[in-house]
Amino acid sequence: MKRTYISDLKKSGKVGLTGWVFEYRVLAKMAFILLRDSTGVVQCITKEPKIIKKISGLTLESVVGVEGKIKKAKVKARYAKHDIEIEINKLEIMNKASKLPIHVNEKTVKSSLPSRLDFRSLDIRKPEIKAVFKIQSTIINAFREYFYRLNFIEMQPPGIIATSTEGGTDLFEVNYFDKKAYLAQSPQLYKQLAAISWEKVFSTSPVWRAEKHDTSKHINEIRQMDIECAFKNDLEIMKYMEDVVKFIAKKVIKECSSELRLLKIDLKVPKTKYLTYKEAIDLLAGKGLKIEQGDDFEPEAERKLCELFPNTIIFTYEWPIELKPFYIWPKDEVYGVSGGFDAVYGNIEICSGGQRVHIPDMLTKQIENKGLDSSHFKWYIDAFRHGAPVHAGWSIGLERLTQAMLGLDNIREATLFPRDRKRLTP
Repeated sequence: MKRTYISDLKKSGKVGLTGWVFEYRVLAKMAFILLRDSTGVVQCITKEPKIIKKISGLTLESVVGVEGKIKKAKVKARYAKHDIEIEINKLEIMNKASKLPIHVNEKTVKSSLPSRLDFRSLDIRKPEIKAVFKIQSTIINAFREYFYRLNFIEMQPPGIIATSTEGGTDLFEVNYFDKKAYLAQSPQLYKQLAAISWEKVFSTSPVWRAEKHDTSKHINEIRQMDIECAFKNDLEIMKYMEDVVKFIAKKVIKECSSELRLLKIDLKVPKTKYLTYKEAIDLLAGKGLKIEQGDDFEPEAERKLCELFPNTIIFTYEWPIELKPFYIWPKDEVYGVSGGFDAVYGNIEICSGGQRVHIPDMLTKQIENKGLDSSHFKWYIDAFRHGAPVHAGWSIGLERLTQAMLGLDNIREATLFPRDRKRLTP
């Protein structure tokens, strides 16, 4: 019989279904299966002794085929379509699963996060976990849609680079045909070169950071959503970030309403608040935090800002030059103020960006002020000698934005197969 997806089931008729055994129960004269496919869950029932015997030999997550008749549901089952059920007249066990290392239906037992990540291919079968990644898929596609509408060009930056993007030593070194190379920390330098030629570009790409963090908001391989735009300054580029996050939130609310309900999340389109770095420090210090001018924001400061301005993207701009990378424009060298900004939302930083240096001599000076060898960046510096306009950009971490929007406790919950200091598989 031709296969029907669970989401396409009507009120009546004969159907053929295939999927996974999410749950099953055998009684004296009746048996039940909760059958799951990629579109949903439906309850299947039988009173046929031969089929009951087959069901009694099943295991959870076995792959089965069911043929039967749609009828009105008598009992509401967890996760299942509540209005109909399938009366089984044929059951085929297509691939019997072995004993599961973690529970998928989690009816009585909740698995720990490390165990879930060890057996991630099972973990992501859970309806709630799938919902997280359906929402994440919507987030990244909404990002693309927004900037395609504005005639940005999508670019594909390299993942292997010869020069550090951010400075420092937090890079993964690779042997590239007997030459020293690194996994890209960021598409930063390359998106700038594209922007000074094409004006408006964006990218969605993985990056790698060899930072020895072990926190709930850091992993070592992340996906970034970046833009870079010519003839824009720091204030103008922040507006793009404000608008795209609001656009993404609206898309998620509209297209993922069932997933949000399953996760018990009442997502709202965020508000925005703009503070200079100085204003933010003064505000936080006034609220009792031990923070002063020249300090970076610790997690406590990010949480406090979000507490003061709930459901809000909080931009802090005009950061001190010494706290920003070499490619950030020195807005006021006398006062040490840069054209760099950060944005926090949902208790974490989700974005960093700013106006870039487009003057070669100034760029050389800033690279050397950071203790780096400017000769290693010759190819990059020279590109700005050929007619480089003012430009600016930013980067949003896909996993961070997912974590912030859904209020997840750990960024690994928003990462399909996380890579951190301790995890290289699966």
